[in-house]
Amino acid sequence: MVLPWLTTPLKPMNYIHAENSIVIEYPYSVEKLRSDNPDTSFPSVMSEEELSAWGVYPVVKEAPPTFNEATEQLEEKVPICENGIWASNWIITELSAKEKEKATENKANSIRMERNKRLKDTDITQLQDFPCSATEKLQWIALRQYLRDMPSMNNFPWSVTWPILEDF
Repeated sequence: MVLPWLTTPLKPMNYIHAENSIVIEYPYSVEKLRSDNPDTSFPSVMSEEELSAWGVYPVVKEAPPTFNEATEQLEEKVPICENGIWASNWIITELSAKEKEKATENKANSIRMERNKRLKDTDITQLQDFPCSATEKLQWIALRQYLRDMPSMNNFPWSVTWPILEDF
C-alpha cells in the first residue's frame, strides 16, 4: 500500500528588484515587474539580461544553515549581492523562554496533525476484509500503536522517528 506522506512542492524562482546594489523590493517577481510597468510590452519569457536591464535579478536560494529549532529561530533577511550575484541571507537568533514554549507547542501540534493523518490513512488496514496476511495485520496494528504512542515518547516533539511497516 502506497501512502502519499510528506511531499515537497517546488518553489518558484525568487527575484530581487535593486538599483546599484540597493534593494528596492524583495521578494520580487516577473509578474510584479509587468504590473509595475503596465505600458511596457515584455516578451513572454525574459532572459536574465533583459531582467537586469530593469533592475531585476535572480536570487540564488542557498540552503539555510542548520539550527536548533527548539531553542533558535532562523530568519531569512534581504539577500546580499556579492560579485554581482544576489544570494540568500540567513540569521539565527536565540528564542526567549516564551518563544521556546510556543515553538514546542507548534511543533507538537504539527507532529500530531501528521500523526493523525497517518492514522487515518491506515484506518483501512483494520477492516476485516483488508487484503493482508495475519503477520501483516499485526504489523499494521503495531505501526498504528506506535503512532498513537508518539506524544509520550522521550524528546517529543523534537526527536520523532516516523515508522515504516517494515520496522514492525
